[in-house]
Amino acid sequence: MTVKGDSVSPNAERIQVDAGETLLVRVESDRAGQLHVHSKPQQFIDFKSGTSTSELVIKIPGIVEIEEHDTSAVVAQVEVQ
Repeated sequence: MTVKGDSVSPNAERIQVDAGETLLVRVESDRAGQLHVHSKPQQFIDFKSGTSTSELVIKIPGIVEIEEHDTSAVVAQVEVQ
């Protein structure tokens, strides 16, 4: 994911993972921020200015949106099988 001010990409990219699989979230950003992972339970990923990588595990099947908090942009839709 790339963040430049209020510009965030990708836009609602579909990603497929198996339930319980580790997904690496790489963020390149010119500002600090937070991602909201709309899973059950909800998860949050804080990122700082620069490049950061976080691990994400979603255990319940379904479509889970990952949203950048400041802009409300949906950067990914994770299809958990």
